[in-house]
Amino acid sequence: MPPLAMRQVHLDFHTSPHIPEIAADFDPHVFANTLHRAHVDSVTVFAKCHHGYSYYPTELGTPHPHLLRPDLLGEMIAACQAVGIRTPIYTTVTWDELAWHTQPAWRQIAADGGATGPSDTPLKPGWKNMCMNTGYGDYVIAQIDEVIARYPVDGVFVDISSYIGEPCVCGTCLAQMQAQGLDPLDPAQRERFALEAERGFLQRCTAAIRANKPDLGMFYNSRLRIEWDPALGNRSELDNFTHLEIESLPGGFWGYGHFPLHARFFQTFGYDLLAMTGRFHTAWGDFGGLRSRAALEFECFQALAHGAACSIGDQLHPRGRLDPTVYRRIGEVYAEVQRREAWVVGSTALPEIGVLTAKGQRGARGNATSISDVGAMNLLEQLQHQFVLLDAGSDFSPYQLLVLSEGLFVDAALAERLQAYLASGGRVLATSDANSGVLALAAQLGVEVRGPAPFAPDYLALSDDLAEGIEPFAHVCELPGVQIAALPGAQVLAHSGQPYFNRTWQHFCSHLYTPLSHVSDDPLVVATANSVFVARPLLREYAEQSRRVHRLLLRNCIRRLLPQPRVDAPALPTSAIVTVRRQRDDLIVHLLHYVHQRRGTSLDIIEDVLPLHNLVLRIRAERKPTDIVLVPEQQPLDWTWREGYAEFTVPQVRGYQIVQITQAATAT
Repeated sequence: MPPLAMRQVHLDFHTSPHIPEIAADFDPHVFANTLHRAHVDSVTVFAKCHHGYSYYPTELGTPHPHLLRPDLLGEMIAACQAVGIRTPIYTTVTWDELAWHTQPAWRQIAADGGATGPSDTPLKPGWKNMCMNTGYGDYVIAQIDEVIARYPVDGVFVDISSYIGEPCVCGTCLAQMQAQGLDPLDPAQRERFALEAERGFLQRCTAAIRANKPDLGMFYNSRLRIEWDPALGNRSELDNFTHLEIESLPGGFWGYGHFPLHARFFQTFGYDLLAMTGRFHTAWGDFGGLRSRAALEFECFQALAHGAACSIGDQLHPRGRLDPTVYRRIGEVYAEVQRREAWVVGSTALPEIGVLTAKGQRGARGNATSISDVGAMNLLEQLQHQFVLLDAGSDFSPYQLLVLSEGLFVDAALAERLQAYLASGGRVLATSDANSGVLALAAQLGVEVRGPAPFAPDYLALSDDLAEGIEPFAHVCELPGVQIAALPGAQVLAHSGQPYFNRTWQHFCSHLYTPLSHVSDDPLVVATANSVFVARPLLREYAEQSRRVHRLLLRNCIRRLLPQPRVDAPALPTSAIVTVRRQRDDLIVHLLHYVHQRRGTSLDIIEDVLPLHNLVLRIRAERKPTDIVLVPEQQPLDWTWREGYAEFTVPQVRGYQIVQITQAATAT
């Protein structure tokens, strides 16, 4: 497999049968040259769309009824490959409107007997789900076989390869559930059956592709999800992927927190990553929406900072012409990506902190992210720490510090792993909600958990050891936590300040919660030599309310456990994102500063680039550098070396700056 193309376009063409003159304006040479001038090196072109129509002379499916270029797909592939642009092909699984209307036996059926999907009724515009467990799955696979046998494609992108919404109870699925001894009335059994049905389709489709073209690139979309349990997540499915694509259009429902969270999880899987954003102002199908240059730059540069290739989504106009304005915008951004990608390819992340997700740990399935994971990501990014997100299949040993996310249930097996990790020199930071799941590890964390905390909200009464940078004030913790006692030898860093009473219908005070009455003897933060236990869910609270005091409190906890972080830059604003990667013997430092604002009711916007000046950074390195240079500008920087840190000043960061720290080759 060749390395991923770094500057891709994902080209949709979901085109209604009620639109005439499809591809009337298509010119293969103009099409390919437009992409080439925009510095695009790969374009995913469409074989079949969600409306169910094909764009080549298929013998199995149905060509679009108004397609004026009978082999539009073939013309695209030939023209692009002639100018060195790769052409993976697109097809769709769960959404096929034509098949939904013409093949009722292939429809996905909800538990109430209705349709499923974004449109759950024939009278509502939008996609309705097909069941890949029926003969429809064979139909999709046969179409993929047809395309890859006919055309010299560079890969296959199989979209909507999961049951969207609730599991299917069509006749085929019910019969198979009964044959397997499963109870269709049990929602958990329906969920697990649907997951295994999806995986069965993946395996059949992959086998068919590899039987035809063993080395073809493959990706199944709508599958990537963060899960604690590898049995519910993607680890057991990885044989079906050659790389991982993170679809994340910040203007849509994803938002700006989606990509970095998922990148920090999936980079631990050892697969090349592709970051997919879109040129749309909002989401797919926003034909009249164009993303600002600053926003598109940030989304692509953030991909580079995580070692990922870039993909920008677009949708071809029904008449078959690429919009010149769209490709000027893409070209502006991709020209800058191309200047920098040499310092990205072949690089690896250098995380020091692993955050153990609790997402789906108790067996629940779904695509929603854990709010505590979001809080951990926001906190650690704003503190410029190097970190990843971990599941139960992860190796803990590479990380100096593990953060146990709220809701994580530490059973006997996990407790044994964490005890071994602590015994080998690892450190643990744990935060807890009212249903603490750390009982099996509590003694190693220096605490006894006695049950839910008696008051919520309550207040922080910090010791001097934990109060650095925090104003002397009765700061609140609003969410309920646990009541703990410190075991002998442990150090209490904060106590609970109790209100006069909890707010109830019988007694309340003012608008929100009751003021501080007194500082109690109940510990709120307890430390040992290799752990800190915080008896409140401050990660979730930080995700929901972003109280500065909670970030500073957790910052001070982390400093106790990680006194020499990879990045030491306390003067940087919290809006600056720093990632450090290794490329051969060099350290590559990525500095990002694009600030998004909530404009409108639900949309975060990046429009203006706010430069930073004279940034002082200290980066911990394994060996004394030989050179420190701004790239791609090739501008040398003055630097000093002290106590394992290279210290230097970056004159300006105008959105994005890369710094290369050259180290002498490791002695052999």
